[in-house]
Amino acid sequence: MSIKYHFTFEPNWCHAPLAFWVHVPVDAASGQFEPPAPTAIAHRGFAVLHVLFDRHELVFSSPEQLDHFIDVLARKPLPTSRQLSARRGTSMGPNGHWLSRLPAALKRPRVRARLVQALGNLRAQVVGVVPEPQVDEARKRFRFTVTFPAR
Repeated sequence: MSIKYHFTFEPNWCHAPLAFWVHVPVDAASGQFEPPAPTAIAHRGFAVLHVLFDRHELVFSSPEQLDHFIDVLARKPLPTSRQLSARRGTSMGPNGHWLSRLPAALKRPRVRARLVQALGNLRAQVVGVVPEPQVDEARKRFRFTVTFPAR
């Protein structure tokens, strides 16, 4: 199974399947999220990572979503979508959780192990540590590093 990826630039970051489950609103009026929402790239929009694994496309709009996906799929046994949706604390049912919508072929233990390893390697390539000025210097924000091939 091979893994390929590409970036697109979208006007909104919220449409990625994991966005609702990873970025929890702290203050709805101010638009603050924990972890913080991704930042847009000027004149382009939000960088969205599309990963093609076997014949399945996985979409992430922030490194935190990629980390959460890897973390959940690396667990043995795989948690249920009911357990994961209960952590969000909303009335959104487990049938709407991203794990319940993930194709069954990707949930098999052998395939999951290969997917987690491949995504871990991919993360090292596409996610760069970019320190941003904050009150707490110990905390660093991650964002996708988008590189374009030279022509």
